Amino acid sequence: MKILLLNDEFYTTGASIAMLRLAERLVQNHEVSVMARIDGEGEIKKKFEALGIPIVKEIQAGAVDLLIANTLLSGAHVAQAAPKVPVIWWIHEAEVGRDMILRFPQLAEGFKHAAHIVFQTEFQRIVYGSFLFDSPATVHVMPFWNDAIYRQESLQPEPKPANKKRIVCIGTIEPRKRIADTIMAVDSLEADLRNQIECVFIGKYLQLPEGARKLADAFPDRYRMLGELPNEVALSYMASADLFVLASDSESQPLTIWEAFELEVPVCLSDLETYRHVGLRNARNAMMHPVGNIDMLASNIRMMLSNDSLRKSITSAGKSLLLKNLTDDWTDRFERLVYRVNTEMEIKKLGY
Repeated sequence: MKILLLNDEFYTTGASIAMLRLAERLVQNHEVSVMARIDGEGEIKKKFEALGIPIVKEIQAGAVDLLIANTLLSGAHVAQAAPKVPVIWWIHEAEVGRDMILRFPQLAEGFKHAAHIVFQTEFQRIVYGSFLFDSPATVHVMPFWNDAIYRQESLQPEPKPANKKRIVCIGTIEPRKRIADTIMAVDSLEADLRNQIECVFIGKYLQLPEGARKLADAFPDRYRMLGELPNEVALSYMASADLFVLASDSESQPLTIWEAFELEVPVCLSDLETYRHVGLRNARNAMMHPVGNIDMLASNIRMMLSNDSLRKSITSAGKSLLLKNLTDDWTDRFERLVYRVNTEMEIKKLGY
């Protein structure tokens, strides 16, 4: 099949990494091209180019058998393309996506036109339930994983300063990720522990509240903003971490949590409903705090950096959950969906 992948942007996000992993699978058996909703540069673009996948600027009439559209933000494009070509709409957002629809109603048009919709969690089906009740799309729940860790023969942890405890945060520096909460939580710790901590923030810098920004500027060795890094380099930092923190106010199924589990790095998370649907439990395989509760986040950070028996228990349970999930090859399931769409097209041509 001739498949066009509509990505959001080419900088590194979980959704972009997922699309790249899917492309690596599909390019083995199909003619694949990729287009970005917002054109630009980024590490993911380099990876597509390295695969020899053409990057196109527009959808050519008759040149595509199937469109796979990435993220909720492509909703209006799904609606425009669907009358001409079957569309699989791969939605990565949870509550934040619902909020986007309220601000930009045209995104909801995708639900009326997509042939198939793919979520990562059952929680997303709940979030978008009011848009799905009359949608003609077939809905699939398909968790996905990043296998970049397993491709490296020897993943070397990034060196860190002697006698330092490293906290790693991976994600775009923007309000939803609540990077400021981590900065403020660390700043609230007692001086002897705070002075041992190095926070590494990996992701494209968009916005940081003034108070947190001033702290980051005042203590650049404690709060290191590294910007966007290749996935392999980000994983090296993760491998060197004493703790991974993701304080977001909305997620669906973050790849970074599973990467931390694989590398046996304990995680501190905000207590989001979606996590219950993927098996995460507070004090069992992660430490969780109510969104925005900086005191509780600080307490969890303190425990994870000072209680070795708790660290061991949390990391062991996290890796156990991951390994059970890895028994399901999501790229195989997604490609079977692609073949299903092809069969549906052939049936339609026969007039049925």
